[in-house]
Order: sequence, then C-alpha cells, then structure tokens
Amino acid sequence: MDTLHYQSQTLVDVAYKALKKDITERVLLPGQKIIIRELHERYGISETPIKQALNRMITEGLVESIPRKGIKVREVRWEEIEEIFDIRLMIETYYLKQIMQTFRQDPEVKAKFSNNLCEHMRIIENAADLNDYFQNYYLDQEFHQLFVKCSGNKRIMRIYSSLGTHDYAHYIYGRQGRDETIAGVKEHEAIFQALAAQDEKELRCCIETHIINAKKKINRNLL
Repeated sequence: MDTLHYQSQTLVDVAYKALKKDITERVLLPGQKIIIRELHERYGISETPIKQALNRMITEGLVESIPRKGIKVREVRWEEIEEIFDIRLMIETYYLKQIMQTFRQDPEVKAKFSNNLCEHMRIIENAADLNDYFQNYYLDQEFHQLFVKCSGNKRIMRIYSSLGTHDYAHYIYGRQGRDETIAGVKEHEAIFQALAAQDEKELRCCIETHIINAKKKINRNLL
C-alpha cells in the first residue's frame, strides 16, 4: 500500500479512504465478504480503526453487515438507483419557483454555482487519477445539493442529503467516457443559464433532461 500521511488524518480516515478506493477499483467486489484480518495485512493498520471505518461505510450503504455471515461489499442494484433518480426528479422540479427566487435574490448563491461549474470543468479536463474521479462526483453532488438547498426547505434538504445520490460512482469507475462526463457538466451549465434567465419552463426541461440522461448513462455503464 502507498505511504499515507497519518499526521493529517486519523487511522479511521486512512482505512475509510483505502476501503473506498478498493471498492471503486474493484479490488473488493460487490457481494464479496470482507475479512478484517486481510485488510489489516493489506493496509498496515490495526483492526480497530478498520472496524470503525466499516461501521461508517455501513451507515453510508457501501457495505452491509449480515447476521451470522459477517460484512460484505453491498451489491448495487439498478432498481435502487432508478428509484433514487425518480425521487431526485420529484424534489428538484417541485420547488422551482422558490429556487429561482433564491438565486435571483442572493448573489452569494450565484457565485457558489459559478465556482462549482468552473472547478468541475477544470477537474474533468485535467483528470489524472482516482482522487480526480471522486472530486468529479463530489462537485456533481454539491451542485445538486446547492440547487435543492435554494428551496429553503430544510427537511427536504435533509431527506435529499440522505439518499446516497452519488453512491453509484463507486461501481462505474473506468466505464464512463470523458465525453460523457463533460456532457453532464454542460447540462449543469444549462441549468445555471436557465436560473439566470429566470425561465421556469426551460429550467424544468433542463432538470428533466439531465436526470434522464444520467439514468441512461449509469444504466449503460453499470449493467
């Protein structure tokens, strides 16, 4: 395993990142049982922080604990992803008037959207490793969370944040082309432009198109 900077991270953080990397790179496969002793030998980290990292990942849904069978990498199912995207579509299109109003009245919100788009395009145009891959999906998630946050509904925001909207990213690493990723950011830009124009009809169309296209890409790359 590569040398990691323990000084700036806890051992739990180190184990957590190593586990996510192994799941993403398919060192640990969906459905595979996780043997903590083997991870201890692989990562050079004691079993306690590995167990704590696994508990964090159980909460996130990347691994699951099965009574009398131990812990295994969760198998992602297309039906679950499809349901999440349907929920996203409902939430993201329901509050359009409130979202447009917040965007219109709050210059800080406009700046956050703009900064997100600039950084996102920079990352995908210069992507070189797994860290850039994760950063791409972090920025994608940030864009949509900012969008929903503009609704002003805190309860909806908590529900949206708990959906695991981008967990699928751990299962399609290396399968989606650069052009497809760039196209997704271009769709974010179209959403931003519709917000700036205060065009509700166009905004709804852009959101629907983005969600539908994302579902198609994930279905194609996952199955």
